[in-house]
Amino acid sequence: MEKQIEKQAEPQLAREKINLDQNLEPESTQLLLEGDIIVPDVKPDMSQILSTDAKVTIDRTDVSADRVNFIGKMDLAVLYIAKGPDKPVHSMSITAPIDDFINIDGVTKDMWVDIKPVLANVDYKMLNDRKINYRAVVNVACAVQYQEDKDVVVNIEDVPENQLLKSKLKLNKTVENKLDHFGIKEQITLPSGKPNIQEIIQCITQLANKDIRIAPGRINISGDLLVSTLFKGDSDENFVELVDSEIPFNGSVDITGARDDMFADVNLTVQDQYVQVRPDADGEDRVIDVEVSIGVVAKVFSSEALEILEDAYSTDRSLNIKKETVRYPQLVCRNRNQTTVKEIVQLDNGSPDILQIFRVKGNLLIDEIKIIEDKVIVEGAIEADILYLAESDDTPLFSYQTVIPYRQVIETKGSANDMNVSLDVSIDHIAFNMLSKREAEVRFLLTFNAQVLEEKSVDVVNDIEFNAPDQSALDNQASMTIYVVQPGDNLWKIAKRYNNSLDDLLEVNGIENANKIFPGQKLLILKKAG
Repeated sequence: MEKQIEKQAEPQLAREKINLDQNLEPESTQLLLEGDIIVPDVKPDMSQILSTDAKVTIDRTDVSADRVNFIGKMDLAVLYIAKGPDKPVHSMSITAPIDDFINIDGVTKDMWVDIKPVLANVDYKMLNDRKINYRAVVNVACAVQYQEDKDVVVNIEDVPENQLLKSKLKLNKTVENKLDHFGIKEQITLPSGKPNIQEIIQCITQLANKDIRIAPGRINISGDLLVSTLFKGDSDENFVELVDSEIPFNGSVDITGARDDMFADVNLTVQDQYVQVRPDADGEDRVIDVEVSIGVVAKVFSSEALEILEDAYSTDRSLNIKKETVRYPQLVCRNRNQTTVKEIVQLDNGSPDILQIFRVKGNLLIDEIKIIEDKVIVEGAIEADILYLAESDDTPLFSYQTVIPYRQVIETKGSANDMNVSLDVSIDHIAFNMLSKREAEVRFLLTFNAQVLEEKSVDVVNDIEFNAPDQSALDNQASMTIYVVQPGDNLWKIAKRYNNSLDDLLEVNGIENANKIFPGQKLLILKKAG
């Protein structure tokens, strides 16, 4: 009998290559940036700092063995009140370069690196009427992803299908990670009630109402660019004017292999901006040219179910099944929601009365993200800056800062506290209302995009050896066995244990549905002939 089996053709294994997303242990570092901001020669001396603005961007990363270099910049802008009887408002700005690195064990050039800087704190100190010292703390987090290829066995030819146990493996498969940018160019014409522009003091740009759509071969990106421009009019050079504009934009990023049934994580940032005044058709300085470069960090992935071989047996061969444990992330839930955070802000005793609010800006801080069953809870604060025309001879323009806490609960079905969450939070709209000379209501529309991933592991079959059956085990098997079904049993496993055909078990025991057996049920198992 053994010689006859040895001459049989060995069954062929059907294999399939799977790509598994893998992550290195994330690393972080903290940067301390310090320097001076000098008032340009063409600007007057400072009397007091009115408001400040800082933004950190990473422009490039260079990866070598176990090390990630990152290069970028920190843009600092200062609005100040100058010395003089009229207390004029002026601005100045500098760019501080960033060139640093993070050591990460195992990182190589072919891996995808995502650097995220967060400006933790900036302190400004006026040293004299021509110089400001700044100290900034920047937290830099680095995530590394790579793909690991595995050959797994998905089928065995010439072995009856009911002797193969298969299962579905749900995988997130990254199609492409992409770093790109696109530009927005627009002209803003002043409303008729505004004076001509003598000088632009400050221009703040912000992305809002972002919409991401995946199309074949690309990602389509749309939204609004909010532009808040503070300027001096030519009618009174000491009086400050403000114009708010909303510029719709559309852009796209090419992604090879993208389909409209896939998912995308896209982070958009204003990398650079350029603002210039130019004359209108009548030769008056009433047009603002705005040019903005939008940085795009995109990841496109699909969620796929692959049928793999979990176990197998053969009634006329002995199978030596070799398995390997693999780890992979699985998408649990994605959800997007919005909420309005509003607060009535009351000025402290040291602040002058409000005549008119010019603009409100906000900086989002996230203090804690936690997952409980089916929910992601986010807690943080908005650093609000209210710039207003003041009822004061000493300070005609005033900036009032306050911190507004928020808490948001995001429904994420299937999430648990041992899972991983990635979160993008943005301010999509800001509104305000002056209630009195000492009070103002501010409203921030926040958009939350949450994604929950679970790190999973599975044993996959990577090879099978076929041998002659264990004749001694077959000889010792009783010709007839009464088996009592135990909790957790299934008919396939029982058939494998007794080297029996699943069809024979069904027929002998008069069972119509192989999935409907119950603990305590008695099964008759006949020894396979020969």
